[in-house]
Amino acid sequence: MIFAGAAALAATIYLAFRSYRHQPRSFASYFTDFKPMVATHRGHGKMGAVAENTLAAFKASEKLGFRAHELDVRMSRDKKIVLLHGPTLAHTTNGKGRVEERSYHEIARLNAAHYLNPAGTSRKNQQAHEPVPLLSEVLRNIQKTSFVNVEIKRDRFDFNTKLEPLVDQVVNETGAAPRVCYSGFHFLTLWHMKNTGTRCPVGLLIEPGIFARFKCWLYRHVLLPDNIHLHHSTATASLLQALKRRGYGIAIWTVNDAARARELFAQGADMVITDNMSFIEDFAAEHRAKKSKKPTAKKRRRK
Repeated sequence: MIFAGAAALAATIYLAFRSYRHQPRSFASYFTDFKPMVATHRGHGKMGAVAENTLAAFKASEKLGFRAHELDVRMSRDKKIVLLHGPTLAHTTNGKGRVEERSYHEIARLNAAHYLNPAGTSRKNQQAHEPVPLLSEVLRNIQKTSFVNVEIKRDRFDFNTKLEPLVDQVVNETGAAPRVCYSGFHFLTLWHMKNTGTRCPVGLLIEPGIFARFKCWLYRHVLLPDNIHLHHSTATASLLQALKRRGYGIAIWTVNDAARARELFAQGADMVITDNMSFIEDFAAEHRAKKSKKPTAKKRRRK
């Protein structure tokens, strides 16, 4: 009993010491000339009018003026990084099973706009076929001034070790690293991504609920993220202020009310993720101010 107590105390002291020494690569400290931004959720909104997580969605929102996006990635059976929220293909496409169980050749034939064509929709009114894109395709085809939050999706009992290194490899090969950050809910996502030695900031996503603040506290100390991504219902003024004091960047999801977004920005949020495409009108001045500059990463100082 005494030994267990001593071990717990030692572990607590060790984690506190690591956390104290940790210097997060927050949005503002990593990206040159960073300003708080509004990002699209899955390109054009969750289950939006333009098929989510498709190249068409990003192009449509960029045509409106958006220059920041959140997107979801998973790994196919043959280790290709594709855009899909999931957890199954049937959630948005005309496929079945999990992405991880299908080859990219199989996935590429599916229609990512299938959810926009419910049973009984006439051929005339059906949305056009949209393929499930590769992450590399999206990064190469969106605006080079666009900031991208890549959310890495893995299921609860998915323990593969390839996903995060492959995502980081794609980001580097496309030259997108200076304008990309990562985020994830899963413990292993942050663990693996931090261990890749990635250049990009890594964010901790926190699910809402009664244990949200405890999980935020625990994972901050164990995983040492750079940014914290909170659900809007968890984002209190006191929590945001405490996180900012410790040097973390803060992203908030999913905010569809402009007044709430302004409140969160005033409280210290760096990024607000939205389904509401009319936000480009509410925050048009901010977007115009950022539109002319290409986001770049600050150079690290060598120790």
